[in-house]
Amino acid sequence: MRLAIWSTTTPRENSAHPEMFRRQLEEVELAERIGIDQIWFFEHHLQPTAPVPSPNLLIAAASRTTRRIRFSSMVNILPFRHPLLVAEEAAMLDNLTDGRLDMGLGRGLRPPEFEAFGVDQQQSREMFLESFEIIRRVWADEKFVHRGKYWTVQKDAPLSPPLVQRPHPPFLVSAQSEESLRWAAQHDIPFAQIDSMIDQAKRDQALYREVQTAYGHAPVPRLYLMREIYVADSDARARAEAHPYLLQYWELWNRYTQFTRGGRLPDSYDFWRRQAPMLHAMSFDEIVGNNMVILGSGETVANAILELASQLDLMGLALIFKLGAMPYDMVERSMTAFGEDVVPRIRPVLDRDATANFAATTPALHFA
Repeated sequence: MRLAIWSTTTPRENSAHPEMFRRQLEEVELAERIGIDQIWFFEHHLQPTAPVPSPNLLIAAASRTTRRIRFSSMVNILPFRHPLLVAEEAAMLDNLTDGRLDMGLGRGLRPPEFEAFGVDQQQSREMFLESFEIIRRVWADEKFVHRGKYWTVQKDAPLSPPLVQRPHPPFLVSAQSEESLRWAAQHDIPFAQIDSMIDQAKRDQALYREVQTAYGHAPVPRLYLMREIYVADSDARARAEAHPYLLQYWELWNRYTQFTRGGRLPDSYDFWRRQAPMLHAMSFDEIVGNNMVILGSGETVANAILELASQLDLMGLALIFKLGAMPYDMVERSMTAFGEDVVPRIRPVLDRDATANFAATTPALHFA
């Protein structure tokens, strides 16, 4: 099971944006030192609480000072950009990272962003699907002409630069609606879920596995579960220190609830029209009690992660260490404690379980 960090970006009080980005890049270096496998960067537009219009620029910058950790956009929002540009830029990142790129894709969620770009959000799924097929053909280095509903492409020259990873960088998508889950399973693409309840994740994983195997794919884990996290030297201190920043972070579900009540989320986002108000209504104790967030000492956090791993067939766990405008030093202390007190407790168990799962799902080879 892989460990990822979803690196959120919220400006701190009395801190300029150049320092914010510098600190974020330093956190990537720390993540590599403490044994994290992957870093994910999000994309948002005209949102002061999340000023990252290009996760790809952060990947390019972070690749210069790291050697092992993998990178992913979580996600590149496909309706906002021409798919040929998305494919070419990813190929360049594949080279800059020396093959450490996973390609995170999504159709977007925030209505104000669609309004800013003049894109009809109701058409986002169609746009996503058309863009995905174009990206695949560009990466396959085909020569083709595409005249679709949303984009036109005339590719009559080689992909330049060529990809490092073959046949292409791994895809990753955000999928929580049934339609998105079925699509991801058909293509055997790993899927991430943010703030999904355990029962929801179990149900969705079962649906994914059913479709995955029906399309001839091996029944291997594909779920990345996202969880907020804070590690301190005691459970009481972790709860007390994280409390105000977690509630500040959780306010994002209030924003989506307001979009829902204002009629700004279209029918194709029905899952989020139901999910956002449910999450927003949860109290701090309910959030913690339902294992929506992992708070505590190293031992408590390790046990919580192992419990999640026993309940779900996870490909990975994506951790959110930066809760709201949590001060940089608190984030660094929590990450360091995770590396020192949690990783040594969970790695042997997770690696052992992963080896056993691989053996169970890999056909035996017989030689004459």
